[in-house]
Amino acid sequence: MYVSDFTWREPVTIDVAETITTAARRLAEHGVGALVVVDEDRPVGIVTDRDLVVRVLARGADAAGRIDGVMSMGVVALDADDDVEELYAVFGRHAIRRVPVVDHDRVVGMISLDDAVVSTSSQMAALSGVLSTQIAFPHARDEAEPPAVVAD
Repeated sequence: MYVSDFTWREPVTIDVAETITTAARRLAEHGVGALVVVDEDRPVGIVTDRDLVVRVLARGADAAGRIDGVMSMGVVALDADDDVEELYAVFGRHAIRRVPVVDHDRVVGMISLDDAVVSTSSQMAALSGVLSTQIAFPHARDEAEPPAVVAD
């Protein structure tokens, strides 16, 4: 399974030169918790709703300032063709909740930890249904022969 199989959300981006106010509005308009900050369509950072609270509101920063002043840099992204096991590893190694998905440096999606859990649990539910059916209704050839009766 590939990272692209978990990518069912369109990425919501913001240009590096946009304002903090614009970022807050975009988060609200799209109902998301993070924006990928881009410079000419290349990801250069991420800004989350938490970043806006901790780095802007709590510090009394000017909401008219540029978003690149409060974004997290060093974006951890995955290629759409990466194996999903790498996604799980990235969540564990970096203690992050969202991972942008790229295709040749262009952002094509975003996967949250919640998305990964929902997708994985749906697959596990489907598999457990198959397993339950096989346990409840075994194939005839799977049933053991009755024991032979030994006469004394």
